[in-house]
Amino acid sequence: MGKGRKCCVPCCNSNYNNTDNYVSSFTFPKDATRKNQWVKSINRANFIPSSTAVVCIKHFSSQFIVKEDRIVRDDGSELVVPRKIWKLTNDAYPSIFPNQPSYLSHEPSTSRKSPSERITALKLRDEQNFAEWCTNDTVNSFEIFQETYAKKLGDGWLNIRTDNFVLCYRLDINQCPSIVVSMKIYKDLTVEIWHDSVLLKTKSYHFILGEHNKCDRWTKFDSLLSWLAAFKPNDVKPNEKIENAMHLIKDAYSQQYDSDKTLFFSVIIEQLKLTLSSKHIYSTEFLLLAAKFYFCYPAAYSFIRSSKILILPHPVYIKKLSNALKGPNEIYVNPGLNYKGGKLLGKAENANQQANTIQAFMITSLFSKYKEIVALVPMKNQTADDLYCQTLKVLQMLNDCKYNVLCLISDNNRINRNMFTQMCQGNLVNCISNPVQPENKLFFLFDTVHLIKSVRNNWFNEKTLGQVLCFPSPDNSSKISLAKLQDLKDIYETEKSNLIKNASKLSQKVLYPTSFEKQNVLLALNIFHESNSAALAHEAGEKGKDTMGTKEFIDQFLKWWNIVNVKNSEKGKRLKYPFCDPIRSKDQMSMVFLNKFYDWLVSWNNKSSLPLEKRKELGLPGKGGKLTKETQFALQFTTKSLIDIVNHIFKEHTPEYILLGKFQTDSLEARFGQYRQMSGGNYNVSCLQIFESEKKLKIVDWINFHSEKKGEFHIKSLEIFEATSETSVEFEVDEELYEVFDTTTDVEISPEEMPAFIYISGYVAKKVSQKLNCDLCTSKFITTKGLEYEIDTACKYVSLLDRGGLKWPTKYTLEILVESYQIFNKLIRKEFEEKFLKVNNHKQLLEHLWFLKKWNC
Repeated sequence: MGKGRKCCVPCCNSNYNNTDNYVSSFTFPKDATRKNQWVKSINRANFIPSSTAVVCIKHFSSQFIVKEDRIVRDDGSELVVPRKIWKLTNDAYPSIFPNQPSYLSHEPSTSRKSPSERITALKLRDEQNFAEWCTNDTVNSFEIFQETYAKKLGDGWLNIRTDNFVLCYRLDINQCPSIVVSMKIYKDLTVEIWHDSVLLKTKSYHFILGEHNKCDRWTKFDSLLSWLAAFKPNDVKPNEKIENAMHLIKDAYSQQYDSDKTLFFSVIIEQLKLTLSSKHIYSTEFLLLAAKFYFCYPAAYSFIRSSKILILPHPVYIKKLSNALKGPNEIYVNPGLNYKGGKLLGKAENANQQANTIQAFMITSLFSKYKEIVALVPMKNQTADDLYCQTLKVLQMLNDCKYNVLCLISDNNRINRNMFTQMCQGNLVNCISNPVQPENKLFFLFDTVHLIKSVRNNWFNEKTLGQVLCFPSPDNSSKISLAKLQDLKDIYETEKSNLIKNASKLSQKVLYPTSFEKQNVLLALNIFHESNSAALAHEAGEKGKDTMGTKEFIDQFLKWWNIVNVKNSEKGKRLKYPFCDPIRSKDQMSMVFLNKFYDWLVSWNNKSSLPLEKRKELGLPGKGGKLTKETQFALQFTTKSLIDIVNHIFKEHTPEYILLGKFQTDSLEARFGQYRQMSGGNYNVSCLQIFESEKKLKIVDWINFHSEKKGEFHIKSLEIFEATSETSVEFEVDEELYEVFDTTTDVEISPEEMPAFIYISGYVAKKVSQKLNCDLCTSKFITTKGLEYEIDTACKYVSLLDRGGLKWPTKYTLEILVESYQIFNKLIRKEFEEKFLKVNNHKQLLEHLWFLKKWNC
């Protein structure tokens, strides 16, 4: 747009005079088609516009002049900004010529908006209308609610208005007038509703008010009125009445000053709560009370439970809980002095103070089942020097008793490690001359159970994306492999909702353990499990995922653990796994692997995990992706010690086999648990209780009995069985449960689930075949030809787990499992679950329904 330039349209004198009344003008468009359109419109014969030729604004329709810019914000509103310099639209052309004949002028046709522009305009209008409606629907304050609510009440509603709340209610006047339903809206707009004097749970009307339970919109108020208008007198559900009774009892006993009645009221409330749920969940306090009752009066407990006077936990459940109450492995004692038998117990050996811990020494025979506590030493804040002195005393005592000590075993605790270093004269080595028997060697190693947990913890503590460990490939040390914990988590997330799983050992506790759960070795071993290895191989082979590095890592430590955890000479035969065989020679497959495993650890320790560029790409820290120095050293040190011990034993002795599972501290830790159990399961046990418990255990070890039928037997072999007689329970099947037959076909088995189904079917077939004496009947469940139908993917998965002992199920066996799974999956769905849970014997019901379906009865 130009200013002060003379218009080239005939008979137009715009900007010709030297005045301040200039008008805007526009140059001809550069586009040839539009330029010709302009030239033709101004009606000037033989006119060829120059680069400075212009047309003033008087000759353009207002629809072609852009005077403001419009921008749509993210929230849908429009921002309008006036332009300082006007411009023309892209389709503008001169059409108004006031100083020329009127037929030369015309009003341009109005252009239609494009479909997208019309849709945008409609959306903007709808959003503005909705925003306006939301504003009008919002209840901004309690005062505004008080002014308007009465106008919205329909027929039959009465109300009371106060400064703190508004009460709306309906009366039943058919007999004695009574309030059917009432609704109280408080100053903060929260709502309480009563039906027949029973306070309803807020979650029962969350579908109207939401979780905040506030009537902050008029539509919510209208919906509440419509919902409550349908309530009828004497129509309260029994469960709601019981819940209201519980609420009243709580209020009653909270106002009682007699503390003796607190237990009485709490038991009543617990019993009422148990009647409301099909699955009984007991509080901790009630379980303790029930356990005391059962252990003191078992007969009375059984009678009251069977007569259903009270809802009590099953005795088996109580026993299971009491058996699980095992103390921690470390023994800490309650400081204190006890005088008994002319001795004062509780004073620390290393200080003139009361002991706060006990140092225990246990010996275990390498070639027999013999194991014994040889010393219990009260200590106060023990140091490595204290432990070194006590260890030398114990070694001397054992030497005097003609015991030959082969090795010392402890966990990788700093004090224990420093004591080992002190025994080695400041430089920790695998083997030294025994200080009290110089002609014999003394080996050192760290407990393998603690080591496998430490490896798991190192992996879980990785801060890298995907929790990645970088290690040299076992088959090619120049190749770097990646163990990604995220691979296992992905498999778990995929299968966690399935009843049948390929990686069945993975769970929330296994993959996301608490600090306390990390002490449980079983959770660690569920990470290094062969089913996880097979599932990872299945993911890599069938889905093309990069999980083989994680599989290699798990396989390495799984083999190592199987070798060092052999405690039974028949384990390898039973599992058909050579790495579970005891060590019978220095050249055995297990020993070859231990040597390779040690070399692999050395290579891992010496090499940088990955090039710097690759580490940055994966988000790894500068020296990340490796085990901690302490774990790496202890693992390497212990593996080397075990190799040296085996070589030494075969050189000095001629044993039939060696069980490496003997080189663990499990026996000592189990003894700690026995001490606590024999002391009442208390945490703060005393030195006296520890010593007395050990004396009792020794007496049990020494006493033998003679039976006319059994002959000589040890007291430990005496088993006490509780006579139980389970009477068969007759149950009636709800006819609606038979409807599962009509819909079980919609429970489909996915290709990912089929491998696990075949594996479980093989286990079922094995158990059934053990009870059959007929080869023909056995062949109905087990086949020696492999699966006779096309599920190659599933076969590959089971083959990964097979070491020659797995049974291959027939198609008939697999059909039984699939049909049972379909029935069970349907029973636990919404439409059948409540009726299914009410049946006494779920297993018997499932068998009953399967037989009906199979034989079409």
